[in-house]
Amino acid sequence: MKREIFDLLDHYQEDSILLTDTTPLSPARIEELTMKRFKQNHKTGRTRRLTRGLLVAAIIASLCCLTAFAVVLTLRDAARADMGISKEDPIEEWTEYDAPTQTVTQSEPQATLVATMCSGNQLYAYIAASPVSQEAGVVLADNSPEYEWGPRGGFEGCSTLNLEQASYDPDTQTSLVKVSMTLEDPELKQVEVSMNLNHNFKPIAAYGPVIIPVTESQTLSCPADITVVNTTRQMEEAWGLRPDQPEFSEYTQEGTIYQISICAGYIELEMQTPTLEEWTAVSGAEVLLDLEKLSDIELPPQLEGYLVRDTYGGSWLVSVKEILADARLNYRDGTSELITQIPSAYAGTWGSGESPYPGSSRDGIHVFRFTPAQAFDLSQVESITIGSTTYPFPQAADLGA
Repeated sequence: MKREIFDLLDHYQEDSILLTDTTPLSPARIEELTMKRFKQNHKTGRTRRLTRGLLVAAIIASLCCLTAFAVVLTLRDAARADMGISKEDPIEEWTEYDAPTQTVTQSEPQATLVATMCSGNQLYAYIAASPVSQEAGVVLADNSPEYEWGPRGGFEGCSTLNLEQASYDPDTQTSLVKVSMTLEDPELKQVEVSMNLNHNFKPIAAYGPVIIPVTESQTLSCPADITVVNTTRQMEEAWGLRPDQPEFSEYTQEGTIYQISICAGYIELEMQTPTLEEWTAVSGAEVLLDLEKLSDIELPPQLEGYLVRDTYGGSWLVSVKEILADARLNYRDGTSELITQIPSAYAGTWGSGESPYPGSSRDGIHVFRFTPAQAFDLSQVESITIGSTTYPFPQAADLGA
């Protein structure tokens, strides 16, 4: 049925205008009032739709912010868990930084500092690196050499000991990388770190640089007087399973552990022993120089005599490990731990604090360290027991007073 457009208004009645009785309004005025009311209704409906749209957008934005905030918390929680830091009562050496919002849409590699811990001359940093593919993230978590983290360039004033993946977030393709460094310059205020993600020993992505502040740390030290005996047996054990073991002379020497220190990242012993020359003279280690000459490897001048130096430091390390086999760390709550049973960051328990190879000190001053896998809380440490003697540390609270 054909109808005119005006027929649609047959049943329309505007309540604000009385149409049943006579009206003083002209037809033009009636039209004006009707259109005004219509526009008001139309505007109100649009405003409601606009408000609803803004609300939806705000909810979406809030969810995105919550997701980003959750990622930041995940990274920080992972860093704390890896270092054994309490969220409610962190140690003074631990510092957290505002981590960035990580998203899977980013294409350019980026790296940002999440947390640090400075401990004596050791600096630990946790860096968020993204994007990192899930394939690489899974392999890195298994410590497979197919994918690995490595330094890019040198680090002025420090040497890098290790870069390893501490955690991985597949939702944002973000790796949490733990960087461990030894500070060589005591006046250093910050370190600039750049990293490579390597695949089959070839770099495939570069992250950084990241500026890492060097923060203050506390060390508790106490004097000691512990005699350490070194004999032919320790020398032979340091030589190990190397071929062509020479006939060493029978000898006995003594050294002294004169200081014990502890900080958040390690326990350190300082020891005085006979010098390299004195030890070589009584041990008959000169025969090792002949072995070097018979070697097919041509050594640079700075490495000449390395067998003697390595065996020298290694033999004293064997002696120190024997003395410390039953050493215990005592806490203020009355508990204690056998140090050799505390999880260590490196293979073995005690090692040289100066270089990866013991025996670099010709003058008889040796430094040996135990590095735990997680940080010590100095506010809870009371003393260390070696043999039958307990050596109390000064309390951290007293040092800060």
